[in-house]
Amino acid sequence: MPDLIPTLRTAVNTWQCDENDHLNVQFYTGFADEAVEHLLAALELGPSLRRAGGIVARPCEDHIRYHREFRVIDGVAAHSAPSSATATTLDTWHRITRIADGALAATVRRRLQIEPALPEHARACALAGALPPMPEALPRGLGKPGILRPRDLAGAVADGLIEANRTVIQPAECNADGELAPRFVIARCSDSAPILWDHLGFDRSAMQQRGEGSIVVEMRVEYLRPARAGTLLVVRSGLGAFTDKTVTLMHYLFDGETGEPVVRAEGLGMKFDQTRRKIMAFSADDLARLEDMVVGRR
Repeated sequence: MPDLIPTLRTAVNTWQCDENDHLNVQFYTGFADEAVEHLLAALELGPSLRRAGGIVARPCEDHIRYHREFRVIDGVAAHSAPSSATATTLDTWHRITRIADGALAATVRRRLQIEPALPEHARACALAGALPPMPEALPRGLGKPGILRPRDLAGAVADGLIEANRTVIQPAECNADGELAPRFVIARCSDSAPILWDHLGFDRSAMQQRGEGSIVVEMRVEYLRPARAGTLLVVRSGLGAFTDKTVTLMHYLFDGETGEPVVRAEGLGMKFDQTRRKIMAFSADDLARLEDMVVGRR
């Protein structure tokens, strides 16, 4: 049986951590961005070969589960494998662990669109090394994609999604193909989340004073079209669903100039006790308020 391929080895830095004193979610996706490159090289489709052949390997879908925290100085390793391949797609998955004890910290499943096509030798390598994703990488709290699919920025406004982020893509946020890297998509979702939590009636400043934060434990991301440096990005966000402990937060990234959709993302969020490092349940008042905040119900 094929083995997972070592694709990343690094450590967590102070500047990568957020108000919860743990690694910000964008960097898990950043780890996957780098792991994918090493996996492609192992499949004889590394960056130099892609450049020579005029081939682009473009992310089109991610599913991420966050299993454990990474803290400052933690060593990080990723091991990866293909799971399937067609003439134009390559499915990959990545096991991200803490080096010290091997504990599973995150899993990322990424589908790549290969343009114009996946070379036969690379497809053969992928199929020969294919492994099914581990059970911990399969969807848990996020099942089917949400039903809300605004066609453009104007549609998102009409649907009641709030503006949570407005930025410009910088050159340093782009990959070797000159396109916005997935890490910086998640960075914008992360930056949008506090705005949305405040909109939902959770005073983030008061939460912080009480030692409470918010986290995401699972995400699904659809990359609809590439975006390059200089592109204006507007994020519209809203509440898709909730339970007594979770909220499904929806983030839609649009080209601020044309209104075209760029990314659709959903995240399963929770309140987090920063002292006990435990998930918190919502109060009865929280649940009553959330009932009126679900987009599409109002």
